Amino acid sequence: MENSKHLATPMNTSCYLDKDESGQPVDSKQYRGMIGSLLYLSASRPDIMFRVCMCARFQSDPKFSHLMAIKRIIRYLLGTVSLGLWHPKNSLCTLVGYSDSNFAG
Repeated sequence: MENSKHLATPMNTSCYLDKDESGQPVDSKQYRGMIGSLLYLSASRPDIMFRVCMCARFQSDPKFSHLMAIKRIIRYLLGTVSLGLWHPKNSLCTLVGYSDSNFAG
């Protein structure tokens, strides 16, 4: 995958993942390993969280189409290595949260 073409987006807008019952099955152990690695990486790369979680739904019976979606995420990551959230150890970081809820009242 190192020599593959880098992509600008982690997900194709016209692509929709489903069970793909007629698709070619792939090694579920390898698929789960790839999902686990991407979930670990999503702590510093929230831009891939939605797509990785979408692919994680199919861990019990992954098909070739699901593996291609995972590989697209990896190709996106190869092209955007400099992006991410970094939290240096000794930096002052203040968390600010806002809410606009009235508890259904």
